[in-house]
Amino acid sequence: MAAHLGMKLINRGEEGELLLKGRLDTVTSQEAEVYFNEAVKRFDHLILNMEEMEYISSAGLRCLKILHIKMQKKGGNLTIKNVSDNIMEVFEMTGFAGLLNFI
Repeated sequence: MAAHLGMKLINRGEEGELLLKGRLDTVTSQEAEVYFNEAVKRFDHLILNMEEMEYISSAGLRCLKILHIKMQKKGGNLTIKNVSDNIMEVFEMTGFAGLLNFI
């Protein structure tokens, strides 16, 4: 089965919400990084809605860390919402739970 990451952007002016669906892993992280970079350029505040995320790998975590750093550098912020228990466990085990903002 091929890895897949679906992304949908909701534009709310200075705030954008990215709806993520599927897997953020080695196969999909390069595509996600391109999309994340565009979102950083467009928005001061970015919400990642992970309600339909199934899996995140170390490559996916790297993408999120880069996104977080870029948002901080521009004076913006990144917020994560609707994280599943499995993905939150990965965030907690890797220290990302303390790095990222959650609602």
